[in-house]
This record gives sequence, C-alpha cells and structure tokens, in this order.
Amino acid sequence: MAIVIPKQPKKERDQITIRLDHDVLEALEHYCRYLESSRDWVINQCLTFIFRKDKAFTMWLAGQGMASSPTFAAGGGAEAPPKAANHKDKPRAIQGRLSIAE
Repeated sequence: MAIVIPKQPKKERDQITIRLDHDVLEALEHYCRYLESSRDWVINQCLTFIFRKDKAFTMWLAGQGMASSPTFAAGGGAEAPPKAANHKDKPRAIQGRLSIAE
C-alpha cells in the first residue's frame, strides 16, 4: 500500500544562544503565535529566505570559493512547518506580506 503522506525528513540541527532586542523578541513571539509554529522554525525559515534572496551574499560566497547550499537555491529545500497555520481569518494583503516561503 502506498504511503499518502511521506515521513518528515530528519535534519541535523545545532543549538545556539542568541540575544535579541526586547521589541524584536516580542514581535517574534507574536509571529510564532500567528503562524502556530515554533521559534526555531520561524527563525530558520527567515534566515533561509534571506540567504536565498540576497544576491550580493550569493556572489560573495562564490568569490570565497564556497558554493551556496541547495537549500538556499531559488524555491528549494523549504521544509513544511510543524503545524499548519489557519490563515482564513486574516486579510489577504497581510498574508502576502508576512509569507516567508516563496
């Protein structure tokens, strides 16, 4: 029998400690609640988005002899959020602005 939903891929993760401005942390907490997702997932997706979109960074990496990760290639490698967010009650204009995955 075919599997309808594949298993979520397991990725190796490292733990870091960071300090954020109070207002940024507060906004992060609100955004996590809005997406019904963890801090880890939201921060990971934000960084992946930035790395993928920043052409100067990609060129700098190439100049350093470092290849860009396939995860950061256009449209590639974004994993699904742990919990699906319900966006039906949010205005469409806000949905587009706040969407990280493209």
